[in-house]
Amino acid sequence: MKAHRLFRYLPLLAIASVSADTFELKDGTTIEGTIVKEDGSDYIISVQVTKSIKDERRVPKADVVKQTAEQKDETEFAELAKLVPTPDLQSAETYQAQTIKVESFIKRHPQSPKKVEALKLLSVLEKEFDVVTAGGVKFKGELISADERKPKAYALDAGIQAATLKAAAERGELITALRAWTKLETGYQGSSAYRENIPYAVRVMRSHLSAVTASLAGFDARAKSRADGLSMMSGNDRSLSTAAIQEEQAAYTALLEKDKAAGHKWPALDPYVKAPMEETKRLLESEIRRLESVDTAQLPKSEQAYETAWAAVTKSGATAQEVSAALSAARSASLPQPYIDLLTKAAPAAPAN
Repeated sequence: MKAHRLFRYLPLLAIASVSADTFELKDGTTIEGTIVKEDGSDYIISVQVTKSIKDERRVPKADVVKQTAEQKDETEFAELAKLVPTPDLQSAETYQAQTIKVESFIKRHPQSPKKVEALKLLSVLEKEFDVVTAGGVKFKGELISADERKPKAYALDAGIQAATLKAAAERGELITALRAWTKLETGYQGSSAYRENIPYAVRVMRSHLSAVTASLAGFDARAKSRADGLSMMSGNDRSLSTAAIQEEQAAYTALLEKDKAAGHKWPALDPYVKAPMEETKRLLESEIRRLESVDTAQLPKSEQAYETAWAAVTKSGATAQEVSAALSAARSASLPQPYIDLLTKAAPAAPAN
């Protein structure tokens, strides 16, 4: 931020950092604010009118029955307390940011009655951070270490991808949800999570199809309305608006190229660009038909194969023949290479004869 811009906000930042007190008046009303100055027999109190607007009120000192200072440590801790329990699948970066917040609270309020609770929060966050950075994960409310994760890695990772799909869909982010579904289908078709979520994926696709169909139905009217709006503008306003529209379209085109390069099956959509919506509509109709006809009995049993192979290669006294047979069966079950690698690393370096 440039220096002159920063100086403009310094007074506001200074006020925002001050705790608000509560003033009880003789007539029974209360005011929350900060005494800016005393003017004779009056207080000049800064009050928060809205989230971004402050005002000053003149209050006779004689009218103030009681002044209660805000317990800033309690107010701040109330927000910190919401950090735990942490949500599933939280990243190491988020844990770090949360830890810094709690450490800052403890440093700024060393005598706070909330310090003990803050230390407990910090301990939970640090423990979970250590597990996540070591390759573990928190899923379905449970902290799973890297070693605990390995025996069921394929099923667990499939379940995580299915949870990602559902979380995005519940937020209304249907394109993100469909991209998660594509990952689940591509990498975990042999999992129970894939089989169980086919109907859910179809529902997501139908919702997206409904939205895309409605957007296409209103495309001509939308385009005409924008064109009419431009034609009614003055020359300079029209030029500025046209330039803004062109800039938006260029950004969208760049986004499409980026999605294509990343291999995304489901592109971002723009209500003023028809072709991607039409292509998405055709793809959705085709995918819905395909998924509704999937015979789950014919899908590979990769999940079972992985867990059987893991038990075989990690069994005490496993022979070279048993290890080789387990790895061969896993490869035949369409397991992705990363899971074959996990099994290979888990196998003894020198199997029994």
